[in-house]
Amino acid sequence: MHVFISYARRDQASITTLRADFERFGNRVWFDRESHGGQDWWDDVLSHVRGCVVFIFAVSPDSLRSKACLAELRYAKALRRPILPVLVRPVDRGAIPDGLESPVDYVNRTEETVIRLRKALSAMPAARALPARLPQEPEIPTSYLNAYLARIDAPKLDERDQIELLGQLRERMALADERAEVWDLLVRLRDRPELSRGVADTVEEILAPGWQPDPRENFEARYWDGQSWTTLVWQNGKEFNDRNTPPRLHQHLPSSTGPVPVVTPEPEQAQARREPKRIKHKLRRPRSPRQKLLILGAVTAVLLGGGITAAVTLLTGGPDEQAATRMARGFVDAVNTRDENAMQSYVCGSDREKNAHLYTAFLDAANVTLESVDVSGSDPRFTVLATRTVGATSVRLRIPLVDENGAWKVCDISRALSGR
Repeated sequence: MHVFISYARRDQASITTLRADFERFGNRVWFDRESHGGQDWWDDVLSHVRGCVVFIFAVSPDSLRSKACLAELRYAKALRRPILPVLVRPVDRGAIPDGLESPVDYVNRTEETVIRLRKALSAMPAARALPARLPQEPEIPTSYLNAYLARIDAPKLDERDQIELLGQLRERMALADERAEVWDLLVRLRDRPELSRGVADTVEEILAPGWQPDPRENFEARYWDGQSWTTLVWQNGKEFNDRNTPPRLHQHLPSSTGPVPVVTPEPEQAQARREPKRIKHKLRRPRSPRQKLLILGAVTAVLLGGGITAAVTLLTGGPDEQAATRMARGFVDAVNTRDENAMQSYVCGSDREKNAHLYTAFLDAANVTLESVDVSGSDPRFTVLATRTVGATSVRLRIPLVDENGAWKVCDISRALSGR
């Protein structure tokens, strides 16, 4: 079954878990990973709407304002696609578009909400054949930010243009209602291979893993793993997973009028808890509480009650570290998207033979967040924060790396799971 998920950018963390749930139900899921991608991007989106058998509309305040989401929804209706609305953030009942059924509540993900989601999906009618005469395709949603996208995607981007573009994006990023979209544009800019060293380093510094103002504006901070927003959030002096019922919201981060906020880690020696706060326009990284991760499927012992803290480091460095970082990012993405084949491609040969069950446990029970990569010593490793998909318990794992035939591979994962 091909499931299409229509969602707003600020809901990306919820969509990652929603997609994982649908895939566990045995579905093939597609959702747009791009941002303001031009006509080719829009044509691709519409082709997937036509090809889906169930259209999932992720309901949130942002999706109900999104020109792209609403255009996708109208097109799905015109194509007679079965539509399943799923509530990922609270909205006023009166804001739900006419003709859209009451959404399945997925705001706080629990075992019960997952069961309801599966039942709702099973109850969906079979997709009807496409109309003999296809409806007119909606025009590509326009935004003034498309002008920045066009510059990022231009065939040539010299150093002067890079510096000017980066400066403008950083200014736009200080505006709370634009920050999430501008963040996506910076992620896209990072992929340009011809970036000068200075521009590339600045972009990497902005997009480095760490705590940032929550792009969904529900909490004080959300953890960015260097590639995507995670479900780990910070509120009222506590770190937790927003798939569970959050503490009552007392305050938001103040709007920034200065430089882009950057997260800095607290010293490990600091014992007193403190809330994130701005100091000279910077957001201090809250020190993680003592955490634990309950047994991961077949894994029988995982550092229960461990009090591990680690400073988040910038994922930059020499060629070896850059290659290791790319591998670690790929491994983390494979785990979080439940792609076993992709995950195994990053595992050394010996572990594929003797420790395959340990890796399977990751797919079944945990989401992981990449924090740092260190290949400078004799024991190269990368650090992840592993969090159960049901519940908020988590633990940091330092996963060993080996050089296998000139490529970095994950190896001897039992050492990480046993704390060695």
